[in-house]
Formats: sequence, structure tokens, C-alpha cells
Amino acid sequence: MGLTSLSFFVTFLTLFVHGYSTSQQWPNECQLDQLNALEPSQIIKSEGGRIEVWDHHAPQLRCSGFAFERFVIEPQGLYLPTFLNAGKLTFVVHGHGLMGRVIPGCAETFMDSPVFGQGQGQGQGQGQGQSHGFQDMHQKVEHLRCGDTIATPPGVAQWFYNNGNEPLILVAAADIANNLNQLDRNLRPFLLAGNNPQGQQWLQGRQQQKQNNIFNGFAPEILAQAFKIPVETAQKLQNQQVNRGNIVKVQGQFGVIRPPLRQGQGGQQPQEEGNGLEETLCTMRCTENLDDPSSADVYKPSLGYISTLNSYNLPILRFLRLSALRGSIHNNAMVLPQWNVNANAALYVTNGKAHIQMVNDNGQRVFDQEISQGQLLVVPQGFAVVKRATSQQFQWIEFKSNDNAQINTLAGRTSVMRGLPLEVISNGYQISPQEARRVKFNTIETTLTQSSGPMGYGLPREA
Repeated sequence: MGLTSLSFFVTFLTLFVHGYSTSQQWPNECQLDQLNALEPSQIIKSEGGRIEVWDHHAPQLRCSGFAFERFVIEPQGLYLPTFLNAGKLTFVVHGHGLMGRVIPGCAETFMDSPVFGQGQGQGQGQGQGQSHGFQDMHQKVEHLRCGDTIATPPGVAQWFYNNGNEPLILVAAADIANNLNQLDRNLRPFLLAGNNPQGQQWLQGRQQQKQNNIFNGFAPEILAQAFKIPVETAQKLQNQQVNRGNIVKVQGQFGVIRPPLRQGQGGQQPQEEGNGLEETLCTMRCTENLDDPSSADVYKPSLGYISTLNSYNLPILRFLRLSALRGSIHNNAMVLPQWNVNANAALYVTNGKAHIQMVNDNGQRVFDQEISQGQLLVVPQGFAVVKRATSQQFQWIEFKSNDNAQINTLAGRTSVMRGLPLEVISNGYQISPQEARRVKFNTIETTLTQSSGPMGYGLPREA
């Protein structure tokens, strides 16, 4: 009995000390009494484009668990293969291009074999036919267009290529607070090729120095033995004397194997239909387009549309525990006041302007500003937020830290107020039954409504 009591006491003490040390390490980590629209804090320039990085140590980003980046890839620019320590969602803001991922253990399903069949017909041996027939074979390559949202697990190398005439612009949110990240709360890109001459300035406590690719750290002789190549070739893999960055310019034709686009689709990638029986990570769909109003969850021609992406329509998100929301509303349209029930959100403006107000758990207005294209705003769990378009069109993408993120609204047909009895509303706000009825039933919309006038600026006065 005494031994059991001692074990319980030791366990309790361990948990108490761990909790105390955690609270000391992150004292009031979510200091969210005043939120701001965020801009990139570091710009990493390369030969073929640039990478813009937001400071994920900023209080609101650190609390949300997101690390955020924007990629600008110039025409004929190739973002070299890189993998992260966290799962991420990437959204195509502008342009079109190609994307490839290398999933560990999966087969190369794209292959170019113009003479493989001919070699077999002439009675060549299997090995000889393969050596002369296969010009290349690699894992899947996809066409990308505006509105595509791409899910990428941690440790999966990914590359992008801009085969258009305009910049290919991508934004990506990595969930570094997710348990898939077994390291600290830092975004750590691992480069398979190229380098970052400016270094990872966001890594606190590390001496700033050039970031090289993984091969650079091995002895050339080891690489030569592993790849069965000359040492001189192994040294080239290390990119030691090259400072082109992680986005390089491709000289000449970029001849990867990819399926042709269907004619009559305007350069759009045909959507793959899932059968609900995806068995492995190798065969799971990772891309879904959110810019098609015909597939929207909420659509009003005079107001706009909202589309959601979660683990029900993209099953890989169940593994990443992430989801997304795409919104596009017209001038003076309003998204009714709502809050995220079970997720934090990172809201990035892709086009236009909107006036946004946000209220915290203390009933204080912590954000009351106009937000415009290229800015980022964190919407913490439970914080009520309302959006009103102030330009001809306002478009945004939200990344959420739950694969089935849910919202609840304050006003409207499916709102929390609609679910309350009139007596509760009347007594809770000390209003008449007639006023309570108007509060409950006057707004018949569920998500989008027309705004009759501008929202007031400034913090509410204290009584």
C-alpha cells in the first residue's frame, strides 16, 4: 500500500513539475489582446524567384501553430525539391505550372518508354529492353492552376515549375504545432538541391550562416559509393560553389513526363474522382481546386461564394489534421459574425480589401482594420469575426488546424441565437419579447448577407 502511494505521489509530482516548467517556458503564450495584419519578415532571393517568410515567433502565429510562406516563381523557374518537418497546405494564388512529390516507398508510376515494347517484340532480354527503352521514370507530376489547394505530409519532397508566362505565386501554411512535427516549433526546410545563401534567420539561437542542401554535409566519397558515381559528380550534388538559391532558372526545355491537358478545358486539370477506397499514401489525392463556384458550399450570385476543403472531400487531410476555406465576396457583402469551434485559422488575402472586426474571450475588439491583398491575419479558436468587402471583390484563403474545422454563427438562420428560446434572449439582454423576436428571426441568411452601411472603426468606449 505504501509503495502504491509513493508511486502515485511521484507520478503526480512529475506531472506537476512538467506542467509548471511548460507554463514557465511559454508564459501566457497566447497573448492576443491586440491582433495585427502581418507582412513577411524575411525575403529569400534566388535566381528564379523569391521566398517570403512570415515570423512564426510573432505572438499570434506562435499561438496558432502556423508557419507561413509565400513563393514567387518566375517563368521557367524551378523550386528545387524540399521537404519539411511538418505537414502543410499550399494554395495557388496566381499563374499555373507543374508540381511533383516524392513519397517514400512509392513506385515511379510515370514513365517514358517509346521503344520498350519494340525491344520486347524483337526478343530482347528483359534487362536489355529496360535499359534501352526507359528514358526516364518518376513519381506523379500534376498540372497546377489558380485555386488548387495541395496537401503535403512531412518528410515528402516537393518541387514546383512555372511553365507559364506569368509569375507562379503560392502561399503555404505549415502546422508546426501538430504532433507530426517531432522537433521544436520551428519551420525547418530540408533542401535536397540548391541552397539558401541568406540562412534561416527565423531559427533563434543558431549562428546565422548559409543553408546548404543535405548532400553538402556528407563526404563526397560516401556519396560516390552510395550512388555508384564518380567523386567529381558527387561534389556537384553538394552545390558547394553555386549560390543560385532554391529557385533556379531552367535553360531550355523542361521535359518531365506528364499527361496532356484535356482540350476545351482552358488549361484546367481534370479533377480526379475519389472512390473512398484510397488505401495508401501513394494513391491518395493531394490536390483539390477551390475556385469553381459550381462546387461551392455557399453561393449567391449577388454576394459571392464560400468553398470548404476538409477530410471528407480530400481524405489525406485526416492524416495532416488540416483543412481550408476559400471565400470570394462582392463589394458590401458581409460574412455573418462567426467563430471557429475547434481550430485556429490563418487568413490570407489573395485579392481586394475588406474591413474585419474580431472579438476575444474578454469581449474586447482586438482587431478593427481594413486588410488588403498579400496580408495575413490569424483568427484564434473561439474569437468571433465579421468580414465586409470594401473593394469590388474580396477573395481570401483560410488554413485551419483541424481536418474537420467547424464554425458557429452569431446571427442567421443556423446561428446560436436562432437556437435559443425567446425567454432566454429576452431576459438575458433585458429586451422586450418583440425585440427578442426580431433579434432571433430577422436575419434569414446562413452565411452571407448584404451590408447596409460601413462598420465603425476604433475600439468600443469603456462605460
